[in-house]
Amino acid sequence: MAEPLSPRSNPDYQAAPDEPEALDGTAYPQAVAEYLGDMISQLESMARVAGFDLLVYLLSMARVEAEANARLAASAPRRPAGR
Repeated sequence: MAEPLSPRSNPDYQAAPDEPEALDGTAYPQAVAEYLGDMISQLESMARVAGFDLLVYLLSMARVEAEANARLAASAPRRPAGR
């Protein structure tokens, strides 16, 4: 099984200048959820072209969930680093 990717492992990823990082260098949940939504969207498109209707539905549900988590994470108060 492949190692999980972080948003920063994507060569096209551009962090915002004010984007905070966790102490271990990983992205906060909003960036992760946005990245997952983007990746799932690509998989959803591939499944649609291949005619995999049930997979399109499941991926669509996963994309919607990732987008909802990104919105929730964006509105959640951030804890100061080191806590």
